[in-house]
Amino acid sequence: MGFICAALASSCRAEGAPPVAVSDTAFSFNLLRQLAQDRPASNISISPYSAAAALEMVGNGAVGRTLAEMQQVLGTSGLSSANVNAAHKNIAAALKGGNDQVVLETANAIWYRSGIKVKPEFLTVNQEFYDATVDALDFSDPHAVNVINDWASNKTHGKITRIADGMIDPENARLFLADAVYFKGKWSHPFDPKDTKERPFYLRSGDQKLVPMMAQTRNLGYREEPDYQAVRLPYAGENLAMYVFLPARDSSLPDLVGKLTGDTWERIRRQFRSADGTVVIPRFKVEYGIELRKPLESLGMKLAFDASHADFSGIAPHLYISAAIQKTFVDVNEEGTEAAAVTGVAIATTALRLPAPPFEMIVDRPFLFLIEDRPTQTILFIGLVFDPKSYP
Repeated sequence: MGFICAALASSCRAEGAPPVAVSDTAFSFNLLRQLAQDRPASNISISPYSAAAALEMVGNGAVGRTLAEMQQVLGTSGLSSANVNAAHKNIAAALKGGNDQVVLETANAIWYRSGIKVKPEFLTVNQEFYDATVDALDFSDPHAVNVINDWASNKTHGKITRIADGMIDPENARLFLADAVYFKGKWSHPFDPKDTKERPFYLRSGDQKLVPMMAQTRNLGYREEPDYQAVRLPYAGENLAMYVFLPARDSSLPDLVGKLTGDTWERIRRQFRSADGTVVIPRFKVEYGIELRKPLESLGMKLAFDASHADFSGIAPHLYISAAIQKTFVDVNEEGTEAAAVTGVAIATTALRLPAPPFEMIVDRPFLFLIEDRPTQTILFIGLVFDPKSYP
């Protein structure tokens, strides 16, 4: 599950002073690569879908160079806002209606400071295309944070409960936008708990630890290259699947991440082939939170966070993004996966080829995972696991 929110504040500066699914995929790998550089050897779990949705909502109020930078980072340069919005609406509808055998829920919300004038066009487009709820909120009230946190908790089934803490300036906050994603699905072929055994997992440091490792032998989507093995584990209904990439022993997770782009992923995903084999993978749980300002600025989205030069006049005068945070939760076990994400944005004012024999893939060292909706080719979650969290 993932949640992303954004807070916008007024800058109080003087006056004057490509298809969307492909774009989202490129953004997914670019953001993951940047986070991996910023936090080497750390577990990472993000929802690029949630992050893109929140930033696209904010982008509906961006103008000029601020908008251009946001489009460049999101990969939507050359696409009209109308096309991006319509594509998001279509993808969201497909995600919600594509599979009745899993739980997949998305939600968006905008809170604006009571008494300020927000351009109605901004609110209308986000209501129409992002199904965002819109409410006035007194940000000077200490309980305003609880309103947003309660929304996040409700939309993520209690997995993410504290998204707005520290993001809202009681004096300068003007808007808070949030996107939430919740996913819970059972494997098409659950792992038998009787086959789960304590096995060594080799950490990047060279140390090892015993972790519960699930195992199954069956026909699965599989791909192997000299520098990695990869397997596709479908969820019930087959629309959604988890892909697990295991770097070769003479390679590494950073090397693998460095090679993955939107283009290479599109090629790789088409080359999985059915194969008989055995996969052994740890149960793992990752809870992750990240302030997105630094990685987004590194990718080129700078003006949006600049109190003196940001231009969100499509929302209201003198605004900039004062904070952008995402929190995620991913829990993988024998039965399936539960995942959630919330992204928040605060706006304030400045005051494969089949191998001949059956394959064996033992995921006993750092690996990459992603959860994709196949019909829309949307990457809902993606992450790196350097150290699985042991279960009680």
